[in-house]
Amino acid sequence: MIANYLITALRAFKQQKQHFVLNVLGLSVGLAAAILVALFAKNELAYDSQQPNADRVYRISQDFSELGLAVVPIFNYSNARLALEYSQVEDVFGLTMVEFTREAMVDVRVREQGYKLNALYGATPNIESFIDINTLSGDLKNALSTPNSIALSESEALRIFGSVGIIGNTLQHQSGQYTVRAVFADLPDNTHFAFKNLVHVKHDPTKLGMNSSYVYVRLAPNTDVAALEKTLSERYYYEEMAGKISINLHPLLALHLTAKSPFEMKAGGAKQVVMICVGLSVLLILIASFNFINMTVAQSAKRAKEVGVRKALGASKTQLVIQFLSESVLVALFSTILACVLVELLLPSFNGLVDRVLFIDYVSPFGGAIFVVAMSVGVLAGLYPAFFMSSFSAKRVLSGDLQRGNTAIFVRKSLLTLQASLSIGLIIASATLLQQLAHLQSLPLGYQTKQRLVISELPVEDVFTKQPSSLVNRITAIEGVELATILDTRLTVSINNTLQPTWPNGEASQSLTPVIGSGFNIVKGLGLTLLAGRDFSPEYSSDWAYRENGVTKVSTIISEQVAKQAGYHNVADIIGKTIKDTGRSVDMLVVGVVEDVKVGNTKDASSNIMFLCGFSYLSSVSELILTINPHRLPEITTQVTAALADVADLYEPKINLLEDNYKAVLKADERVSQVVLIFTTLAVFLTCLGTFGLASFATVRRQKEVAVRKVLGASRVSIVNILAKEFLMLVAVSVAIAYPVTYWLVGDWLANFNDRITQDFWVYGIAAFAVAGITWLTVATLAFKAASMRPSLILRYE
Repeated sequence: MIANYLITALRAFKQQKQHFVLNVLGLSVGLAAAILVALFAKNELAYDSQQPNADRVYRISQDFSELGLAVVPIFNYSNARLALEYSQVEDVFGLTMVEFTREAMVDVRVREQGYKLNALYGATPNIESFIDINTLSGDLKNALSTPNSIALSESEALRIFGSVGIIGNTLQHQSGQYTVRAVFADLPDNTHFAFKNLVHVKHDPTKLGMNSSYVYVRLAPNTDVAALEKTLSERYYYEEMAGKISINLHPLLALHLTAKSPFEMKAGGAKQVVMICVGLSVLLILIASFNFINMTVAQSAKRAKEVGVRKALGASKTQLVIQFLSESVLVALFSTILACVLVELLLPSFNGLVDRVLFIDYVSPFGGAIFVVAMSVGVLAGLYPAFFMSSFSAKRVLSGDLQRGNTAIFVRKSLLTLQASLSIGLIIASATLLQQLAHLQSLPLGYQTKQRLVISELPVEDVFTKQPSSLVNRITAIEGVELATILDTRLTVSINNTLQPTWPNGEASQSLTPVIGSGFNIVKGLGLTLLAGRDFSPEYSSDWAYRENGVTKVSTIISEQVAKQAGYHNVADIIGKTIKDTGRSVDMLVVGVVEDVKVGNTKDASSNIMFLCGFSYLSSVSELILTINPHRLPEITTQVTAALADVADLYEPKINLLEDNYKAVLKADERVSQVVLIFTTLAVFLTCLGTFGLASFATVRRQKEVAVRKVLGASRVSIVNILAKEFLMLVAVSVAIAYPVTYWLVGDWLANFNDRITQDFWVYGIAAFAVAGITWLTVATLAFKAASMRPSLILRYE
């Protein structure tokens, strides 16, 4: 019996090749897209789930929102250890950024060859209680407990030594040497941890104000996290800081998708992107299923006589349902195989799009889920066509009567209306995404990105000096380098330091103001627009920070926004006035005002900036921004690399164009727009298939009407328009559904940006006309063919 069903199904596929190919194509495209996105979502949602007691581990963050700043995931490890006094806290683990420590060096030499230790962090010895880390050789706990010891990742050990059996080897640096005491396996991709090398770091319990560590706490089961946050906030912030700064405990399992600080170890994902992708993949499967239903029902006219004959010969309704369901399941099976082939072909490109390393193990629960979902789609999508066709009356279909009730027509039109609504919404969303991205890229930053080369992570003592250091002199002597500018802040990342100013009129600011330590000629070096005053200059020796009677005195160049916050609408009036920071005993003489400068990412960039000449608070690394002749970029990069190695023993430096750094900030939003564009294209394609299926059904159902109209003198174009009219009405209903929902969803997404576009109604119009045009062309293709047939062939038996 089963063999008979299969043989009959294969025979039906052979007789209806076009119908079979379109069904398989539609389902396979929808399934392939769903598999890719499900794989991505599975990977995103599984970040750090492999860590020990992951559900009870939290990262400590400091919330500066009340002071106008963001949540910062950096804390003091020694301070965090005090939390062990509370019974809810079982253990504390710290990862320290080595740029804040003088004893940890990242530039080393092995056999006279220089290397930079990538992603070097200091770690506390209890690391294995918090991170699932595989030690390949040596003793990791010993390495992190012993001074001047280091643990290398497998990739770093192979890069530097060519082997993992290197316990006892040494790496020389300016202050001494590291002894390799452990080698550990590289961390998997699905973790927010991003260290490649680990060293022992001493934490001074007397310096509780030095925030330089990512601190993690493991809490006891059933801990009231909100109550503990309040308790710790009251413990660490009191007197004038009470209520202004608070402690956040961020769940480890949520860090990848919800932590948005620029100080993250590596770029995280976005919950919004995961939800969009999952939603779109479900929609694509639904659209593909709708297409299957519509196209199968559209072919019912061609198989009506077959059903009538089978019933006349004694076939039961159950047998017919099983027959049509077997065909549906076979189509789903063929579609699944083709979908898996498409996935394997597209996976490398998809990995590049989402910036992940994904792969599929088909012999796994995920592979089993693919099969179950595909078969479920085949069964569920085939149920309606199966019951629809098996319900034909043998007497009526054999007499040529194929008219059906209004319910079936309503269902098919409703499905097509939903498909068209989704297509219109996705087109609007894609166009708005591209507009917003173009808007962000065109925003005035206040500084120039062209012709600027950035050398990152340079030690302060090597470049942040009043008189140009030997390293700076060597670099500025390179042909093609026009000017060198020093900063202690990465312009495209975030502000490192802040102060709470008291304005010249004696009024204290209620919020923190971001500050950037810089060298001379900052206006010229960054291409700032000077509104009043002058640039920092070596001609004014007092510009550089100096101490006098216990007070640090320094010249400052402020942004226009800071001048207005101080109460000066005519920015020239603040020149020569002094802004104070009484907490740090700093007097800042305003010597210049520039147009607002955007520092940080595009969504929450700071623009109320103060540049302080020669003043770098708690920062141990700097950036050197070179104004260059772009035609000599390769030679300049080579010579800068050599200068850093020869003069300062700095190896494998990070050298990038400032323009490229800024583009990297927008990369995540570009990925979102590309994903939505791809899904929009697929949705429109599948909608066209659905329209084709329903148009096929409508054309067959109305072929006698077409023949009569043609006999009465109707032209082909008029007949096409008559047949297309009902589909255009469905598009009109789709527009009414899509417009308000899309406007609300897109508006909610745009609200995440400080600088955003307004939604243009012409985009909505184009989306509607595009879907209407595609629908008309799809219907017209079939209608024109029907209108071209000779009426005698259709009416000869009437």
